[in-house]
Amino acid sequence: MTAARVDLNPSRVEVVRVPAGRVELVNWHWPDLIDFTLTEREMMIEMPLPPLATDGSVCFPEIAPDKRCMIGSLFVRWPGIAVSGRAEGGHIRVLRLVLSDELAAPLLALNPNPSLSFLQSLLVLRNDPIRQLMRLLYREFENQIDRSDTAMAAISDLLVLELQRHISREPQGGRIGRLAAWQFRRIQRRLADGGTAPTVAELAALCGISPRHLHRQFLALTGKTVSDYIEAARIEEAKQMLSHCDLPVKSIAQRCGFAYGNSFARAFRRSTGLSPQAYRQRTAGTDSAAILFSHGE
Repeated sequence: MTAARVDLNPSRVEVVRVPAGRVELVNWHWPDLIDFTLTEREMMIEMPLPPLATDGSVCFPEIAPDKRCMIGSLFVRWPGIAVSGRAEGGHIRVLRLVLSDELAAPLLALNPNPSLSFLQSLLVLRNDPIRQLMRLLYREFENQIDRSDTAMAAISDLLVLELQRHISREPQGGRIGRLAAWQFRRIQRRLADGGTAPTVAELAALCGISPRHLHRQFLALTGKTVSDYIEAARIEEAKQMLSHCDLPVKSIAQRCGFAYGNSFARAFRRSTGLSPQAYRQRTAGTDSAAILFSHGE
């Protein structure tokens, strides 16, 4: 199958300005397989949002075109350095914190001649504080009822601080054993089938590897444990159902693979900060307001 070359400019769903720069939620709609080469002008932290994420391998053509690495579920592409790669396509959503030039300049000055291993390490950003802060930023970003500009600004400032610390330590990256694309697709298809949540042993068998290897390679690919990834996918499915259908919360919990309503409620609150019922009421209120507005009432 020949990869297509496409327009790499995303469509911006929404942009929120913060003192550190801007927060963006962007969409791509790509063919099944694409080749790309791009050079970022701005420094940004990027986090693909499951289940609308992708898998790809890249290289730095101007530095080491024959040295490839994977791109992870949290990454930074160094401004001014070309990245070339091949990735699976489809519908992809990414949350980005784009730093202002004034804040990016001192960060870039911390490592004016980044090594290949350093650049590769940024593409699989292993930094739990940054990951948790990006999740908090996304949670605040999607809160359309009482979003706090103060909270988004504070989280963004903390992200800049953590990125500065990360760059100062200059982590050395190397090649990491990761799941192959076909193995990850099998896991995604199993999750899309619904029903009872799969066990690690079941997913390992689908991938033809041991549960221990699945755990390590899945973590290297996504930055999450298998269990956390399954829960995130189930919660996203539940959010869609709570927003767009009238099924009881207990029925939604069962359809999303939760055996007990209270375990579903705990997982949902852990992910969104709201109970399932409160989330349904908020999203229902937003939809009703949009309908009234569209009719000029």
